[in-house]
Amino acid sequence: MRDQDVTAFWVTAAPLVPLLAEDPGNLPEGVDLLQTFIDVDVAETTALLHVVTALSDEEDFRRRGRSALATRRQPMPPQVAGLAEATVGDATVFSDSQGDNLMIEVVLPKAVRAVLVVYIARDPLPYVKDTFLIGQPLQQVHADYRRILAESAISLDEMLEVLSPAQAGAALTEALTATPVVAVGPDGGGEQWPLVRPFVEFVRDLLPAGGRGYDGDGRLVGVEPRTALEIMQMEPDDAEDLDPDGDLPPWILEDGTDLLAEFLASEQARDLDPGEATADVVTYLFLVAAAATGDPLEWTEGTATWLAEDLLPTHPVLPQNALDLGPTVLPALITWAHARNGISPSRTAAVLEVVHPLLEDLPARYADPRNRARRLEGYVEFALESGEPGELRFADLALRVGGYEELRALEVEPLPAEPLRLDEVPEDLHERAREIDGHLVAGLDRLTRQLDLNAELFGGEVLTACRRLLMRVARIEPAALRRRASTRITAGALAWIIGRGNDLLGQGYGPVHAKDLMAAFELSSTPSQRAETLMRAAALPRSLVGVALGDAELLVSSGRREILRILAVLDG
Repeated sequence: MRDQDVTAFWVTAAPLVPLLAEDPGNLPEGVDLLQTFIDVDVAETTALLHVVTALSDEEDFRRRGRSALATRRQPMPPQVAGLAEATVGDATVFSDSQGDNLMIEVVLPKAVRAVLVVYIARDPLPYVKDTFLIGQPLQQVHADYRRILAESAISLDEMLEVLSPAQAGAALTEALTATPVVAVGPDGGGEQWPLVRPFVEFVRDLLPAGGRGYDGDGRLVGVEPRTALEIMQMEPDDAEDLDPDGDLPPWILEDGTDLLAEFLASEQARDLDPGEATADVVTYLFLVAAAATGDPLEWTEGTATWLAEDLLPTHPVLPQNALDLGPTVLPALITWAHARNGISPSRTAAVLEVVHPLLEDLPARYADPRNRARRLEGYVEFALESGEPGELRFADLALRVGGYEELRALEVEPLPAEPLRLDEVPEDLHERAREIDGHLVAGLDRLTRQLDLNAELFGGEVLTACRRLLMRVARIEPAALRRRASTRITAGALAWIIGRGNDLLGQGYGPVHAKDLMAAFELSSTPSQRAETLMRAAALPRSLVGVALGDAELLVSSGRREILRILAVLDG
């Protein structure tokens, strides 16, 4: 509150707003977070009440906050008290080949001005990839960007476009709509995003409606492509311009020595499979060592541990047969590399002593559901690095079904009717699971009857998928079901996840909207917060857009048909 940067308070306070709507069952019995702000009359809670009344999307919270503020007397700085009077100033944008930097000036009383910068990536459709707040007027932010870009001989003024507030509002609305609350991007999000999402939505609501945002190609309507700053792509023929010796892989030394060939011909590699898979693993290991230490031959305990614990179990590209060779190839490579570098045998033995138990545990770590989710997320990361929209779309489909092989083997047969199976569920959760299942049966039945839906769309298959997801949560993280969360809200959250993951639920998705599901499950608010908890517990992969179930066993026939339709279009 006392920071000279007026945005510091917003960045700190905004993430607290969604916590107020957290499922009460995740809190100690009788605890109401907002009520604690109301009961404790100090400057800090008064400031938080100002934030709640401005940023919360729950009318009840806003009403209670306003009522409490009427009795508060602590003086507040303008960036706190002025939120209720905030307006927006100018909006501008400049682009690169991957997305748009949307800048919106926020104006508060007493000359407080700040800028919300939103980076909207275009593929697979416009979504919010990152945001940050700058406690300066828009003109100063432009001046800073102008100076930074000039160092690269780029003119900001040739790229900058002024947007009407309505078009900025439309663009931001479309991007936020395509960015679910649980999505943080393939790199885990930025320092502020997605924590400041409530503030971004607050600014969105200050902008007028009626503008035109993005066209079908993911470009801002009326903004000339000539303004886009294209990210430089180095052609193979240009490599020598940057490196007079050529852009060599780490296993090729400057004198032309091929470390890969040398190792494969060595005594240490004599017992290894001479096939292509072994060569793939070795080249990958050279890349890992070079990235970690700058030397493809330098293997320490730290580098080997990083490889065995973090990289091999989550690598999205290496095929399974290549990964299976890791426990035999890595010790041989370490022994050879140390010998070539003149490292003492005792030092080599110390590294191998750390490596061997890690490699023995590698199959279990590879099979861990959370590592599987990271491998699926890696598909999208690699596709993003390729810069090819088609590859990104393939990766998104593979993410949804559980892999590229699963994508090619996908069929449209409906999920069979299945009972609730409790054989792999801890016994203390049986009664709770049955209660959740009862709410699922009743809620889905009310939903199909209220909306007169075809049972194929949101009926028996969805119930089977919900039951499978419930059992998955119980197996992977049973503690998520032991919390005092409402079983009815949990059932609604399971249906929300399966509905979103099959494009059956949500504005613009399918026949059911969130309000319909809330009514069917008798919920007073959207179960998205509880759904986020359950998705983490089930180790579902994160998606840039929408909900990715990461498993064909959770896809109903209509969802499978849509995926196969998109796949056929991509295949041409």
